[in-house]
Formats: sequence, C-alpha cells, structure tokens
Amino acid sequence: MQRSIFIKIILGLIIAVGLASCSTTTFSPASTSSSALSPESYHTTLWEGNADTIWNKLQATPPSRLAALQRETSDPTQNAWLQLALISKRNSVNTQQLAHQLIIWRNSNPSHPANQLLPNDEILNQLQNAAAPQQIALLLPQSGPFGTSGRAVREGFLNAYYANLSKAGQQRVKFYDTASTPSMAALHQQAVAEGADFVIGPLIKDQVQQLSKSGSFTSPTLALNYTTLYWGSLPTNFYEFGLLPEDEVAQIADRAHETGRSRAIIIAPQNVWGKRLVSAFSTRWQSIGGSIQETWYYSANTDFNQEIARLLKVNLSQDKQLMKEGGNKESLQNQRRQDFDVIFLFAQPQPARAILPLLRYYYAGDVPVYATSSIYSGKLNPAKDADLNGVIICDIPWTKQLARMRSDDEVSSDRLYAVGQDAYLLSQTLQRLTYLPNFPIYGRTGALTLSSTHQIHRRLPCTVIRNERA
Repeated sequence: MQRSIFIKIILGLIIAVGLASCSTTTFSPASTSSSALSPESYHTTLWEGNADTIWNKLQATPPSRLAALQRETSDPTQNAWLQLALISKRNSVNTQQLAHQLIIWRNSNPSHPANQLLPNDEILNQLQNAAAPQQIALLLPQSGPFGTSGRAVREGFLNAYYANLSKAGQQRVKFYDTASTPSMAALHQQAVAEGADFVIGPLIKDQVQQLSKSGSFTSPTLALNYTTLYWGSLPTNFYEFGLLPEDEVAQIADRAHETGRSRAIIIAPQNVWGKRLVSAFSTRWQSIGGSIQETWYYSANTDFNQEIARLLKVNLSQDKQLMKEGGNKESLQNQRRQDFDVIFLFAQPQPARAILPLLRYYYAGDVPVYATSSIYSGKLNPAKDADLNGVIICDIPWTKQLARMRSDDEVSSDRLYAVGQDAYLLSQTLQRLTYLPNFPIYGRTGALTLSSTHQIHRRLPCTVIRNERA
C-alpha cells in the first residue's frame, strides 16, 4: 500500500513538472527516420524541401539534437528554424506561453519562410489570453462491464488535474456515470445544465456514436473514442480523441518503408479487430509503394507450429531430415520462402509470445518484425516477454516512461490512464489545435494534432523492445 502511494506521488510530481515547466520530457518525437544518417548527411537533408517538409523534419528531431544543431550553424535562416522548433517543443503544453514566444519569434524574424506556418498576431493574442474552462464534466462508465476502463481514465484525469491545480485555479469537476442511463444526449444536457463549459466523454464507441448524432453542442465536447466517418465532419464543438489503432498501423508502415522494406507478410487474428487493422494497414502500405505477399489470419484453435511452418513454406519433414543430416545454417535458412523482407504482426500478448519464437525457429529471425503496441502490456514481465525482444513498435510515451520507472502500479500502467491525463490537457488547450495546426501538443499518448474532421490523431515514438521493455 505504501509503495503504491509513493508511486502515485512520484507520478504526480512528474506531471506537475511537465505542466509547469512546459518541458518535453514526457515525449519527444523519435528520430527514427534520421538516426541511421551520419551527422553530415543529416545536417544537409534537414534543410531540403519546402517549409512544410523542413518543419516536419524538425518536429521529428529530439530537442537535444535541435539544440546541438543550433550551436553548430552560422546560417541565420537555419538558426531561426531551429529556434522555432525548440519553442514548439519547450512550450508544448502551455498554450499561453507558446503564443507569447511565437509573437516574439515573428517580431525577430518577419521575413522568415516559417511565418507561413503561423496564424496572424490577432489569433496568437487570442490564444495568449484564452481562459481555461471553469467546470469540466466527465461522462464515464463508473460501474458495469466497462467500469475498470472508466476508472483508469478518471484516475489519469485527476492526476493531471491535481498536478495543475495551482496554475488552473478553482476549476470544478463533476463525474457522470454513463452506465446509469441509456441516453447520452440526456446525460450531456444534464452536465451542461449543471454548469459544464467543457465535457469529456463518453468512452464507449456506441455511446460516442449516439451522442455525436444527438444535435448541436453549446459546450466543447471531447469524446474518448471514434465514430466511423464516411463523409463530412463531426458537429461543431464535438471532437474525438483516444487510442486509435489506425494511427499506429500507419506509422509502422511508414517506419518500415523508410528503412527500405517493401514486401510484407501480415499476421493478424481472425476477428473484427484484426480485419480492421489489416484493412487500414494495407491501404497505407500499398499507397506508399509496398506490396503484400500474404496475409495470414489465426484463431484460438490455430496450431501455430504447423501453420507458421506452412506460412513460411518450410516442409517439416524435409527440415527434420536436414537437421538430422547436420545441414549448415545457410541450407536450413534457404528452406523458407524468400519473397518477403518484413513481417507485420497484429496480436495481443499471449498469441504474440507463441508466434514470435516460431518465426525465428523457422528461419525468419533475420526479418524485421513490426507490431502494434497491443503485443506489449506495458507492465514488466521478463518471464513471459523475453520473446518480444527485437520487435519494433510505435507506442505511447507513457508506457516507456513507466518502464524506466519500473512501476508495477495497476492503474497507472493502463494506457487509458494516459488517455485521462491527455483528456485533461486537451480540456485546457483544445482551441490551440485548431489555430496552431502545425504545433502539436506533446502529451502522454503522443504528439496530438487535429484533423479537419475534428478527430485528434497521435504521432508516436517508435522503439525496439529490448530486455522485455519498450
């Protein structure tokens, strides 16, 4: 009990430091696309392209590298670019300070090409003086089958709220149990009638879908799941945010493509979730020039040993004979198919722990495996997760931070806890994503940006799982 309380205090202090100092210690975009380049070639390629291209590369560069480049360059235009990127990262979670610093930067660099990324001074002044909401309502399941998920979001929200209390002033917070009523519209109207000028929730997809179709919204509303949009946009003042798996699959596709991979095998569960991810991934992968050699679906009844050998075109009888005859490594490895150079794995931890050793056993150990973060629970489990080592995932920054802390706290290790933290952050800064689309909010769940459809997307750091941790 004392250990759990101590961990919560430490986590609260970390968030307080992040919110108060506006540092980017919670998440810096991984320099995955640039880490393979030499310093000289990286320095050259960084400045190639138009303003949008240069800015995107700067956003994907860690603050420490930006500061080093600033010390190295004597070019005034490049120096101003680097200064602007550091302003973006260092003031990420403080919109008022960010707007203030952008005004100062523009006054010092009136003819710089990066000015096209900024709104006019009227909007920056408006952001600089924007008021935080006075009463926040959270529509979450507090009981029933989704009660655990709702409580994880609630705990994360309250952690961030209390860490920022001295700065935010007397904000009021009220919780409403979505498990207590079938009508999300009625619950939302009740929250607004009782004074809410910002609403967070619901969390469950069907309830978000229901609320999004209920009419107009007088108070900004941040749903914590996503509806399916076939055309158009969400209603005015209605936004969606959460752990959208499509954000992950798009980024692992891009990451693999950047490293020169092009011929993929996809492994996914034979269920709605698996087919959804395969569809999203396939669209992205093929749009950037990749090909899909085979998509293999597994189920609870799959004989992984037999089926993975078949997937890799390894003849079990022939393999056994070659091993008995003492075949060399090359002859053994040449048994498997050679028409692919990357594997994408969509799986939960248990099947992933069965699949990955067999991929290596049947001679695909030299092929990189990319996976969604679902293969890793976020909790240290060396006895079970040793087989995940070497897999490349794009996961939320909160998971990596917890791994460094060696926390075994049950609530804080839930990724929905990080959703709650960022839901609070967005309640204070949501307007900023509309007016400063080129300046992400670096939160616990990633670098947050807002699409034209009112859906918030996450850019994630990618990492290789080592020593059973991401």
